Parts: sequence; C-alpha cells; structure tokens
Amino acid sequence: MSPKTFLFPSIYSALLIIATCIVFYGGRSQSINTVTIIGWLLIIPFTVVAMIYSKRTIYNNVIGGKDLVKEGLKFVIFSTVILVIFQAIFFTLDFKAYKVDFIQTYGFELAKTQIKNGHLKITEAQIPDLIKKEIDQVTLFKECTSVVFKNLFLGTITSVISAVVIRAKLRG
Repeated sequence: MSPKTFLFPSIYSALLIIATCIVFYGGRSQSINTVTIIGWLLIIPFTVVAMIYSKRTIYNNVIGGKDLVKEGLKFVIFSTVILVIFQAIFFTLDFKAYKVDFIQTYGFELAKTQIKNGHLKITEAQIPDLIKKEIDQVTLFKECTSVVFKNLFLGTITSVISAVVIRAKLRG
C-alpha cells in the first residue's frame, strides 16, 4: 500500500477537525451542526479526487472499476478511523458536557413545545424523566457510531458512482 493513499484522508480529516475545533472552541457552538453537515458533504469531492489521484499516480491511468472502488473505500475507511479517534477525544473532553448542558438548559422548553404541538405524547410532569433519559443516552458509543455510519454510507455510494463514471470516461 502506497503512503500516498493516506494523503487525502489526512487532509480531509484535518480540515474537518480544524473546522470543528474553531467553531466549538471559538464560541460558535450553535453552528456545530452546520460544520458537521458541510464536512459530511465534503467527503464526496475528496473521495472523487482521491480516486482520480490514485488512478493517475498509482495505477498510471490503467485501473479497473473494482480497484477504483477499493481506492475510494480506502479513503473513506482511513478518514473514518481518524475522525472516530478525534470524536472519542473531543467527546470525552468537552462535547459530552456541552450536550448534557444543552439538554438540561433547553430540554424542558423544547419538550413543552413538542407536547403543545402534539408531537410528544407525555404530560408535563413526565418531562424531567424524559430529560434524564435523554441525558443517559449521550454516550461515546453513540457518537462514534454516528461518525462511522455517516461516512461509510455516503462514502460507499460516492465510491461506487464515481468508479462507474470514471471507468465510463476511460472507455469513451
């Protein structure tokens, strides 16, 4: 395996980690979901560029569709491993406390609004139990699993579609 295989996952992961830290520690934690969505969507161009780069530099433009998909999946897996390690550290140090504080601060009012709109079928007396249950569900496993499934889902789809398109361009 070529060391060049680690180039794009490292760049992608570094950009996402830096953006997350700047937003969260810079006092704009309300924008953390925006950074997550943009980072998730950035996996598409990074996967495509990593596949094209591998095709040109490692395989000298002679590559099959299966190998293209493998190169795309290598990118996805390596970047996912880096991001899971970051998420574990980030969650343990600060993000868990932020999520618990958010639930405790805004949970009661959000639950009351959902009850009022008919989206939540509990009484106001049951809201503290609901909040406690929500806080208990804030776990490292849940955070890391969300990173893995999001990246694998979008990355696999991107790899397969990109491999088909790139192979079609090689033929034509």
